Amino acid sequence: MSERKNAKKTRNYLVTNQCPKCAKNSEHSFSRVQKGAMLMCPHCSQLFQPVKNNAA
Repeated sequence: MSERKNAKKTRNYLVTNQCPKCAKNSEHSFSRVQKGAMLMCPHCSQLFQPVKNNAA
């Protein structure tokens, strides 16, 4: 019954993305990355969209 509710909470974790401008890694929330939202590099303040990796 509450399985679905608990599963949703576990998806909110941090994933690492690389900035296309300065090539440094930064952490962003999994839900923002999945939505394709604009991300901001904390090192150079560049706005970018995450690259979608198609797993086979």
